[in-house]
Amino acid sequence: MRCICGHIIVDQTDNIPYKGYILPDVHVDKVSDNMTSNIDSLIDATKKGERLEWIENHFKVPPYPTDLKESSMIYDSLSLNEVVQEIFECQNCGRIAIEIGQTNMFKFFKPESDDTKGVLNGGNE
Repeated sequence: MRCICGHIIVDQTDNIPYKGYILPDVHVDKVSDNMTSNIDSLIDATKKGERLEWIENHFKVPPYPTDLKESSMIYDSLSLNEVVQEIFECQNCGRIAIEIGQTNMFKFFKPESDDTKGVLNGGNE
């Protein structure tokens, strides 16, 4: 993606320090309910010896690996891509690019200043 300043913002790997995600408040309960439901159902399935069936019901098998730790499967089952928006910070000018919904289109915002005078602490100046 090209920033307004001309800098190219690259997104080709994981753990990028200038990339993040926004979880809109309207989706917090959905994500929380999905997570707790998946944890409970995986624990129940494992106790009953139905772990493979749980994996088959939550993922496409094959190729989903069946030897992962439960925590990895819970993370994969969260479906966060459906509810989060991506956010990037331009490393050149500091602009923030926020995805509009899940459209893969971004709107840019420029910092009001280069110093800390415009920084708020918990909503208070």
